Amino acid sequence: MAGEEVAQGSCGESGGNCMQEGQKIRQLKDGRIFIFDPALRAWKLQKEQLSGTQSEAVQLALPWSQFNVTFEGEFQIAGIPILTGADPARRHLSSQEHADTGTSIWDGTVALSKVIEQNPKLVRGQHVLELGAGRGVAGLAAAAAGAKHVVITDLAYCTQALKHAAQLTEGASPGLSGVVEVAELDWGKASKFLDSRPDERFGVLLAADVVWLRDLVPVLVSAIGAIAHRNPGIEVLFVHQTRSSSVEMAFLEAMAAQGFELRWDLPGGAAIEASSGVAWHSDFV
Repeated sequence: MAGEEVAQGSCGESGGNCMQEGQKIRQLKDGRIFIFDPALRAWKLQKEQLSGTQSEAVQLALPWSQFNVTFEGEFQIAGIPILTGADPARRHLSSQEHADTGTSIWDGTVALSKVIEQNPKLVRGQHVLELGAGRGVAGLAAAAAGAKHVVITDLAYCTQALKHAAQLTEGASPGLSGVVEVAELDWGKASKFLDSRPDERFGVLLAADVVWLRDLVPVLVSAIGAIAHRNPGIEVLFVHQTRSSSVEMAFLEAMAAQGFELRWDLPGGAAIEASSGVAWHSDFV
């Protein structure tokens, strides 16, 4: 993990920017310090990165979760608890793929899940595909919100935890039985996944916090393009926490080059509404 919590009520190294007692503070390995502003419901930069830090380090700085939620029955979508089970063991560093971020639950998937709960029309009655599902929270939320069929996908090392989460959630809500399916989908081998189910069509594609590494942008966008080619008219719903503006811009430019049109967007940090009428959940902005 590239970010770490610092003690609440601490001061900056110079002693000039003291934090108030009770404030939420994050310090990243590149030296940046963020303070959570409850009025804006957003993290504000308090201290710049250390001089000489490589820009790539900023890109890889993944802060701890802003949303203090658990997945043992407390976090619910449409009254259905989303359960994930215990955190899976981390593989040895030599075996990890991009730090095995799929073993964690990121803020983007929590925010997307609550957007879906508030706006079930986004997925109701649809065949939904989730990319880079990690622990499967957003896909399970889509099922709870009324999707007809949900396929949650990620790399092979994630599938066991995904199946466990699906089983736990279905066990708590028998009405979801048979709705959720887990499958392996490597973005670099999207055709393998698509060819394995030639007659299946998806109406919605979900992804949360998958845009963070520049090297992954081309392969991700290529996979989305292949899926869209097989599923004309598919709606693509992305939520992510911006960690590198250059990576975000590269993703948007690559999507435009593939022929995708940005129909609406919903900036974070404020309780606002998109032109589509979709809004953030007030507690998860």
